[in-house]
Amino acid sequence: MSAAVVKLPTAARRQVKQPCNKWSREAKRAMREAQPVRFDYCPPWRREAEAIARAIYPMTPERWLMVAMLHSMPAEAFEKLTAFAVHGQPAIRGMMQLAKGGTGLSLDVMNALERIGQ
Repeated sequence: MSAAVVKLPTAARRQVKQPCNKWSREAKRAMREAQPVRFDYCPPWRREAEAIARAIYPMTPERWLMVAMLHSMPAEAFEKLTAFAVHGQPAIRGMMQLAKGGTGLSLDVMNALERIGQ
């Protein structure tokens, strides 16, 4: 049996500092500091959900019914409808994305709708 190993405060670093991206890191930092306003990071899926929520914002019961009908529509009929909706209004495209999106997208859109409504 061996005794527990204690790391001495004078011990060398376990990982060697990497000099990679040294200049680009400094350029990124300078560019960030030059921005007049600081923006919080927003993941791409949240940005997509917020765009859909802005497009479909006044979500009425008729629109919820439309989303449910689009969700239960067969795939070939949905594909035919998609050809027409590509050039349509953003609200229709948003409802189609919400209908065929996954659970995560639906939850993100619901949260974005709540934020817009406040």
